[in-house]
Amino acid sequence: MNNFIILERKATEFRRELGIGHIDPINFKSLLKKLNVITVFRPLGETFNGMAIKIVDTNKENTNRFMLVNNIHSLGEQNFTIGHELYHLFIQENFTHNYCTTGLFNKKHIEEFNADVFSSILMLPEDGIISLIPDMETQKDQITIQTILKLEQYFFCSRSVLLYRLKNLSLISESKSKEYLKDIVENAILNGYPLDLYKNGNSNLVLGDYGQKASELYSKELISESHYHSLLLDLGMNQEDLENLFNG
Repeated sequence: MNNFIILERKATEFRRELGIGHIDPINFKSLLKKLNVITVFRPLGETFNGMAIKIVDTNKENTNRFMLVNNIHSLGEQNFTIGHELYHLFIQENFTHNYCTTGLFNKKHIEEFNADVFSSILMLPEDGIISLIPDMETQKDQITIQTILKLEQYFFCSRSVLLYRLKNLSLISESKSKEYLKDIVENAILNGYPLDLYKNGNSNLVLGDYGQKASELYSKELISESHYHSLLLDLGMNQEDLENLFNG
């Protein structure tokens, strides 16, 4: 079966299992809380988007999931990263951990490509896209900048991911896509949209009981001391605090 069809089915089923409508936008922070994915937003390197860790207890009764999201990127990009990491944590088989640069859609790295495609479908379901496009704009390359803005604001996604999805659905050509990568913020202002989507945010936000869960995993010897240190550093504890904690 075509890999894209498989990923589309998995994204659609994931939405259905979570009670998310087939045309509705996703509130990713609420979703992470519902899924009990402990998530930390931190400023990281420009080319690094996120990290996911999945730890299964030795008796396989409990699964602990962690996510790290780079908050120097725009909120739209962060949402895409979350969708990407959810693929690793809930869909990919035998996943343990990975550092990710998202949105490359690089077929040389199959699971990273799968995670990108899954995230794009999860964020931007076909029925939801079509429902917001006027009938006269459903032919290829007829979509207007006003509709582009409406779509990205409704689904709270980055322009690049939206354009990838529109190309995937044969609603826009590569050349037209490049046109719509220009003057993104300027056009949002001209059309009266807020700019939050295009800015970074979630500074040092933590979703879930991160510190307690890390301590629990360490005490059960499911993670090493160095791994535990790393998790605490992600939480914002500095090196001096760590030394005091472990050395008394």
